[in-house]
Formats: sequence, structure tokens, C-alpha cells
Amino acid sequence: VTAMCRDGQIKACKIGRDGVVRMIDDPAAGDTLAVALLPGPIMGVGERRSTVEAALLPTRHGAAVELRSDGVTAAFTGGVLTVTRGAGMVAGSLDSDPFAVSSGNGATASDADTFARLQVLQTRAADEGLEQGAHVQARLALAQFLLDHELSAEALGALRLAALNQPQLDTDPGFRLMRASANIMMGRFQDAQADLAAASMVDDPADSLWRGYAYAEAENWVEARRELARGMAALNDQPADWRARFRLAQAQTELALDEPSTAREAARAAMAEAATAAVRDQAGLVLAQSMIETGERTQGLAALDRAATNPNEEIAVRASLEAIRARLSTNEVTPLAAAEQLEGLRYRWRGDDLELDIAALLGTVYADLGKWRDGLTVMRASADRFSALPASRRLRETMANAFATLFLNGGADALEPIPALGLFYQFKELTPIGPDGDRMVRLLAGRLVRVDLLEQAAQLLQHQVDERLEGFGRSEIAADLAAIYLMDRKPADALTVLNATRQANLPQELVGERRILEARAHMDLGRLDHALEIVERDTSREAQAIRAEAAWRERDWDRAGAELRRLVPAAGAPVPYEPNQRQTVLRAAVALTLSGNSTAVRELYRQHAAGMAGTPEATQFEVLAGTVHAEGVELAQLARAVGRSDLLDEFLTGIRTRISGGPPQQASAPGVPGAPTPQDAPQPARAALAAGNERRG
Repeated sequence: VTAMCRDGQIKACKIGRDGVVRMIDDPAAGDTLAVALLPGPIMGVGERRSTVEAALLPTRHGAAVELRSDGVTAAFTGGVLTVTRGAGMVAGSLDSDPFAVSSGNGATASDADTFARLQVLQTRAADEGLEQGAHVQARLALAQFLLDHELSAEALGALRLAALNQPQLDTDPGFRLMRASANIMMGRFQDAQADLAAASMVDDPADSLWRGYAYAEAENWVEARRELARGMAALNDQPADWRARFRLAQAQTELALDEPSTAREAARAAMAEAATAAVRDQAGLVLAQSMIETGERTQGLAALDRAATNPNEEIAVRASLEAIRARLSTNEVTPLAAAEQLEGLRYRWRGDDLELDIAALLGTVYADLGKWRDGLTVMRASADRFSALPASRRLRETMANAFATLFLNGGADALEPIPALGLFYQFKELTPIGPDGDRMVRLLAGRLVRVDLLEQAAQLLQHQVDERLEGFGRSEIAADLAAIYLMDRKPADALTVLNATRQANLPQELVGERRILEARAHMDLGRLDHALEIVERDTSREAQAIRAEAAWRERDWDRAGAELRRLVPAAGAPVPYEPNQRQTVLRAAVALTLSGNSTAVRELYRQHAAGMAGTPEATQFEVLAGTVHAEGVELAQLARAVGRSDLLDEFLTGIRTRISGGPPQQASAPGVPGAPTPQDAPQPARAALAAGNERRG
């Protein structure tokens, strides 16, 4: 069959029989197609051929011509489909490039018996009618004939009509196998499994072959291996091309289950029996991959490189992808170079699981380069487009693993907190359900707390409390959230979250922490009596701090002095004192001085002079309780300076450290940084306070 340019004509297909040409306009694309309808044996055009004025499209039966210029027509003359542009010249050199015309499934164009047999079967099937209870032998014979020629859609139609005549066929194993085979040929694997999973289909090895093939196409590799192994006893009863496809499915399954040696043998068997180049080339890819896995790396890579030049674009792209993957695993190609190559493949092939495999590897490479947003964006775009494919599930697992690496395993530590938060919100649907997801949110919130982004941290934890958590975990996170609200000076919000997450039978430690947080929130709202009522029977140090802080804020200096003396370091405590201990001692000195209890002031000085010596607060302590005395305005100023601290700072700092995973960020001690030590000559109180105010200013 040849194509020629002569006298302004293309003699497109010498078919040997005439047909009818119909013109069809495509309203979406604006194209006009000349569709050549043929009787007789199956014949089609195997490959696309084109010139500037017209293109002959691939078809299964008949021909389709895309008319690209005005005046181009197509018609049958003496068994030849002729495309012409009248007296003008149809551009292009087609003399040496014949069109490939095939009759499908090995039948020849002159095989009139095939068409005659089809007509006889169709006539017999029509004679059976469509009445319930009518015979179906002819219709089933027609369906089997159509399946033998892989006309699966037509076979499904014949089977459906047979089931109308005999509804009980739905339970017949032979009928179910025919229908499952047709669905598999059409790529409807779930529909096929519905038939193949029937109890009556379990014992037949042939059924197992088809079932294993469907499982392999759905990437259910464990079930595919089991069923294909059970079906091998019936393999020799199958047509040669399907024997090769079953072997190919076995090879792909074994490779996916990390059995490259078994995969290599199955791939070689598939190549030996393949009747089509497509199956042979796919088996060659599996063979090359298994060779790489079994130590024949050089030969396997060479085979992939050869396959990358295959005229079948799908085979070429998949081979290129696997070659990049193999070379990345041994650093033969850098991630940057691999990303450039994968971007090219991404735009070279679109539309199925191959695109998803490219996107998965490209996203992983971008993650290795630290381009997390680019990687996750590439993967999500492809997964969303083909959500029904098994490869989409695999791609989403890859995305979830990358997200976990980012926010659970320290990948986000290299990012600034705000970009990390933006990345989390952009892909928050990848947050896993359960403890890992909750831990992920807590870690991110902790990073935000560490850099004082308290509002953003609170938003994350508030969502956890409102939407994701229950029981003990909810109450525990609510305590952290309340502490963050208190740090952010939002006591009303702290109370709201604590009240909304009350629960019985919580651990005593958590109950105590939540009680102190609630009391502190009431105190910050000015409800001092309520705060004291909450901690009335609490003997913890934190509850004592609440009582002392309430007395201080009420300016009840007698009570404040008494409460603060219960908080100062005990005799024998290590010296010099820690910052929080020093602030407590200073507060006690102020309260006792303002209450006029000079005896208690002297006792305080005697007990704590050693612990305060040599610290930034030493001079203040001397002024308040030692040999240097402050009166009037100076004492009031010193009281205000000391009062800037908070007796619950240590408690909140501990919670902050637990949430953020870092050391507490302690505020500067409200003293006189760099003030003279007791070894220096004592200064008048006014001068000491002035020096301190100047430095703070």
C-alpha cells in the first residue's frame, strides 16, 4: 500500500474495495474530517501521515482524513481512497513513505472470511431476539468471536443483550469470565473485579490469570502475585499475545515487590511470546530495570538508553524516566540536572500514570534541592488531574512523606517560621490524621512560639482543639493554648478555651496546670478574688505565687509580705540566687518595707544577703533591706521597677520551653544592669536609682 504525489493527487490507500466518504465538522476545534466508511474485513490505518494540506489519522477500521486547506476532497475510486486538491499541488513528499494499513489481530485485508463469519454470527444473534427466555447461544458465540478479535466494547454489548434474554447468566462462571475479559480489555478493572471476585470463579486457573492481571493493572501487587501464580497452570491455553501480557503483568508485579530476579525471567518470557511491539517494548523496560537491580547495572542502563530512542513515545519517555531514577540513586546525575531533565519529560508526556510517575520523581528531587513548595505544587497538580488512577494514590503517598519530612523530621528547620507557616497552610490537606498530624502541628506551633509569633501559634492550636482532638489530648493542648493566650495578653481567650475543654478524670498534674492558668487569667482580668478562690486549697508553689501576686496588686503590703516570704529561697539554697529567686526576694523586701515591718526586713537581709551578693540586683537589695535606705519617691520608684516582674514568669517560661522545645526567653531582670557591687563604695539611693533608669532608658 503506497502513497504517491502525482498530478495534484495523493492516492492515499489502495484498499481493494470501495466505501463511502462522509464529511464531519468538529465545532470545538474547527476542523473538518473526511471519514471513509468501509464494508468487508477489518482494515485501518496504523500510523499518522500528514502534509500541509491534509493528514491521514490512525484508525481501527476505515480511514479518517483531516482536511487542512480549502478545496481538498477525499473520495473512493476503484478501491483507492484518493485525497486531492483539484488542479493544485498537495504539498509533501510521500512517495517513499508508505501508509501502514492493518486489518487488526493478524487478519489480512483480503480475509473476507472474517467479515463473512461476523455477518453470519450477527444474523444468528439477531434471530434470537430480545425476549426474556429466548436462546442466547448465537449471541454468546458472537461475543466470543468479538473478544477473540479484541472488539471488547462490541463484545460487552452482545453480552448485555444475552443477559436480557437469560438473566441467570449473571451467575454463570463462563459468562462472568467473558464479561470480565471485555472490561479488562477496555481498562475497566474495577468492573472486571466485580465478576472475577464471585465465589464461582475461585477455582478455575484461567479466572485467576485474568484476576491477577486486573490486580496488577490496579497496582495491588500482593494479590496480583498470588492470583497470577495460581493461574500459571492455564497459561498455555491462552492466545500467544495474551500469554505475553500475563507474563508482563507477572514481571511488573515481581519488580514492584522487590523480586528482580523473578521479574527478569518473566520479562524475558514475555518478550519471547509477544506478538506486538508494544508488549515486547514494555517487557524490555521491565527487563532493563530488573537487570539494574540484580547487579547488571551497565547492561540495564544501556538498554534503557536504547529504549529512550524508541519511536513509541510512551516507551521512550518511560525509559528516560527510569534511567534518571537509576542514575540519581548512585549520584551519577546531580539533583539539579535531574530536575531539568524531568521538567522536559513532564511536558513531553501528559495524560496518564506515566505523567504521575514523572511528577513524583520531580517533586522528590525538588525536595532534595530544598524547593519544597515547587516539589509539592508539581505533585499536587498532577495528582488532582488524575485522581482516579492508582498512580495518583501512590503520588499522594509521596507527597505525604515529603510533608512529613518537612514538618515532622526537621526539614522545615531550614525555613524561616513565616514561610514555613505559609507552606503548611498551602498544603495542610496533607496533614496526617492521628498522633503524627497532631505532633506536626505542635512542632510548628512551637517554632512560632520560640520567635514570639504567638498569634499564629494560637491559630494552629485553636484549630486542633476545635476540629481534630478529643478527650485527654484536647484538654492537654488546650492548656498549652491557654498559656500562649496569656503570653499574648489575651486572658479572656485563655479562659474561653479552658472552659470549653473541661473534662473529668484528667491526670492530676494537668489538672493543677489548668487551675493555675485559669487563676492567672482571672487575675489578669482584674478578678483577684476569683483567682484566689480557685487556688484556695492548692498548696503548690504556683498557687502561692498567685496569692502573693494578688496581694501585691491589691497593695495589701502586710499580706503581700507574708505571702512572699513563703516563696523566697529556703535556707541553704545554692548561691548566688537564680533570676526568679532574686526577684522574689526583692519583692518581699519592698512589701515588708512598705508595710513598716523593719524587723522582718532586717531578718530578710540577714537570711539572703549572701544569695543576692554579686548579682545585678545586689545594689537594689542593699537599698531596700541593707545599710542604704530609700524613702518616699525613691522607694516608690524602686517598687515600680521591681513590680515589673511577674511571680508566674517561671511557670509560664516552663510551659513556653516545653511548647517550643527551646530554652526559655527570659526577660531582662528589672534591676540596675551594671550597678555597683557591694564591694564598691555605697551610693545614695537617688543616685543608684537614677543610674539604673538611665541605663534602662
